Amino acid sequence: MHALVFYKNLTALFLIFFANNFFCQTNNVITLSLANEECSKGAAGIQIAGLLPSDAVATYWSNDQYNVSAVSNLDAGSYFVHIIINNTTDTTINFKIEKIECKVIVASHFTPNGDNYNDYLQISNIQNYPNFELFIFNKWGQQVHSQKQNYTPWNGTWNGVNVLDGTYYYVFYYDGSNKDKIIKGDITVLR
Repeated sequence: MHALVFYKNLTALFLIFFANNFFCQTNNVITLSLANEECSKGAAGIQIAGLLPSDAVATYWSNDQYNVSAVSNLDAGSYFVHIIINNTTDTTINFKIEKIECKVIVASHFTPNGDNYNDYLQISNIQNYPNFELFIFNKWGQQVHSQKQNYTPWNGTWNGVNVLDGTYYYVFYYDGSNKDKIIKGDITVLR
C-alpha cells in the first residue's frame, strides 16, 4: 500500500524513545497510520524515524505478516503490530480498524453534449450496492429515468429524446428491498 494513503487517514502517533547503548542515545519515533474499512478493506502501516543504517528492525503483525512496514486487506476489528529494534528494544502497538459506511456520491451536474467529456451522470461507489434502485424526476415530478442492480451511467435522455437543460431530482435506494436507506438530491443537466 502506498505510504501517502496512510497519511490521509492518520489516526494515531506513538512516540517511543529507544537508547542505543553502543553509540550515543538515539530517539526513534514510530508513526502508525490507518485506513479504515470503508469502500474497500482497511490497511495499516508504520514508519520509524531516527533509525541508523545499522539498526535491525523486525515487525510482526497480528494478521501473520512479518517484516513488512504495511499491511492491507484488513476487515474491521482489533489488531496489533509488534516492533523489535536491534533485538534489544521492543514495543507493541494496538490499533483498531473501524467499519465506516461506504457512501454513494452522485455528481451534481453533467453535460451530455457529445464532446466525450462529462457526458454521463457519474455515481461513485455504486458497485458496492448490487441491489440499488435509482429514480430521476423532472421539476414536474415526472420520472425521466430509472434503473436498478446494474448501473449504466445516464446519458440525459428520456424515451430516446434529450431532456432539457435544468435541474432534475434523484432518489437513490441503497437496497431496493429495504427502502429505509435512501439519499435524495438534485442534478443539473447542461448541454
